[in-house]
Parts: sequence; C-alpha cells; structure tokens
Amino acid sequence: MPAQWLSNSSDIPGRANAALGSTLHALTRPTRLRQLRWGLVLLLALWALVAASRLLWNLVPTAEPEVTGAVDIINPVKPAASGESVATVDIQRMVSWHLFGEAGVAPAETVEPSPAAAAAGSRDGIEEGARETRLELTLRGVVASTEDGLGHAIIEHRKRQAVYAVEDKLPVSGDVVLAKVMPRQVVLDNGGTYELLTLFEDTELDAQLPPGGSPPVAPQVGQSPRLEQRDDAQTTALARSFRDRLYQDPQSLAEVVSISAVRVDGALQGYRVSPGKESQQFEQLGFKQGDLVTGINGIALNDPANTMRLYQTMRTASEAVFELERDGEALSISVQLENGGIQ
Repeated sequence: MPAQWLSNSSDIPGRANAALGSTLHALTRPTRLRQLRWGLVLLLALWALVAASRLLWNLVPTAEPEVTGAVDIINPVKPAASGESVATVDIQRMVSWHLFGEAGVAPAETVEPSPAAAAAGSRDGIEEGARETRLELTLRGVVASTEDGLGHAIIEHRKRQAVYAVEDKLPVSGDVVLAKVMPRQVVLDNGGTYELLTLFEDTELDAQLPPGGSPPVAPQVGQSPRLEQRDDAQTTALARSFRDRLYQDPQSLAEVVSISAVRVDGALQGYRVSPGKESQQFEQLGFKQGDLVTGINGIALNDPANTMRLYQTMRTASEAVFELERDGEALSISVQLENGGIQ
C-alpha cells in the first residue's frame, strides 16, 4: 500500500500538467474563446448598469424622515422653584475691585535707590568683625574721609607710598581693593573677606616732631623778605578753610591752586604754583603766578620722603610759613591757621 501511494504521489505533477494542457487547448478553440469573450462583455455591462443606477439614485433629492417617536433629552433645564433663593452677582462691587487697574490713573512709579546710595549702604558696618590684615601694607594717612566711607588714603607697600580711593586695587597679590575709609583706619576687601588696616602710631616721623606739633624752622643765612598775612582775619579764615579741605576733600583744592614739580638735572627743587579757577583767593594768600615753593614750616620740599612728614605737621600746625622763590629772589609768606587743627 505505501509503495502504491508513493507512485500515485509522484504522478501528481504529470497529471496536473496534462489537465492544464487540455484546458488551455479547449480555450484556444474558436467556439470556446468566443463564448468566454461574450461572458466578460456581459459581466462588464451588468457592472456599468448597477453603477449608473446608484449614481442616479444619489442625485435624486429625498424627503427627510419625520421623527414620530418622543426624543429623550439629556440633562433637561429645570426651572427654579418659587420658594428657593437665587444667588445674584453684584456687578458694581466687582467693578470697584479694579482687577485690571483703574482707568485714567497713571501707574505708580517705582523709586529705585541711586547707585551712590546703594553703594553707601553696602559699606555700612563692614568693619564690624573684620580682623587686622596680614598683608604687607601700612596706612600712612587718611587724606579724606566722609560719613559714607568714601575718601582717599595714603598706603605704603614695600617703601612706596601712593594715594588710593575707594574701589582702587592695592599693589599686592590677589584681588585686594580699598573698601572703606575711616578717620583712623581703612577696610580692605581681600577676595570677599573684609580686613582692617589701622593708621600707624608713634613712628620715627612723630619722634622728630617737638611737643608743640610744629618742627623748628631751619636757621636761615640772612633774612629773606617776609610777607606777613597773620594779622589779616580774612586771610586766616581762608587759610584755615584750605587746610580743612586738604584733609577732607583734597581734590577741591585744584580750583584754587595748580601745583607742578620742578626738577633741575633730575633733582627735585620744589613745586611751582599757579592760580586755578579762584584766582582771587590765590592772590589773597599772598601768592603770585609762577612762585616756586621750596619749603613749608622748615620742611624742605626737595625730598619726596618729607611729604608724609609735612602732611602730619600741617594737621595740628597753628601757622604756615611758605619759603619760595619769586623772580629769582627768596621770599617767605606767613599765614595764621589758629590752634587745634583737624582732629
């Protein structure tokens, strides 16, 4: 039985080929071919007739069907009962709230603090809790100090002195700036940390000064003509005001006098003075255009190292004696400053 089944199975392709060949042979006969062609034409004609009838049916308008049954309404509106209270909206009250601003009223302007006031506020109390600095800096003097901590200070670094203002960078390594100036000390901003630099005390310059506060005038060979201004009350008041401005606002003195160093063969001889905007006050003190000031109160001005000594001396001096050269001749001018000085 299996052998017969295998032989019948192996003969299936041959039988299929024979059946397909006989079918194709029958279709190639003219009669069969003509019948097949007419059958296809009939099918196409029936399909075209059905499609045309559907098109015509869709173009013909039809009446909409009437709804005969009752329609169920979802969430119907229920009228409020006569006894129930109805909540009302107070429109006028809502308008009075001015939710989007009041018409015709300009918005209030926001007053922003000025940069100067903000900076002054940022310096308030920064000295509290600050430790003494360990930087190689020495505070030699306070040229000017105001209530808001602004001003100038004379600071020495490696035996070189310079005048610095608030926010100026100091000549040391790192980000160190002058943050605040006070009468006896200054505050440094060392990379975000506040440190104190106190005014030096009892230096060698102080030891050179006599108890009265003014150094002795160096003896002169021969007497030079002296212009006495000490008995003039107006000149005394003017000189005292200039001394106050020197320690409070030294830059303002540029309106009265212009100072330039005079050097001969590289050596400093003194400072030549010229009137500024207020020439009348310059002349009232006894000075003239082109005067060369060589010394003040016996301190020679041919040595830059004497600048700090002179600065200390004039703070408490009761008078000022200017040694100068005018038209090649020596001359001295004396003005009264009164006792006390700047404290």
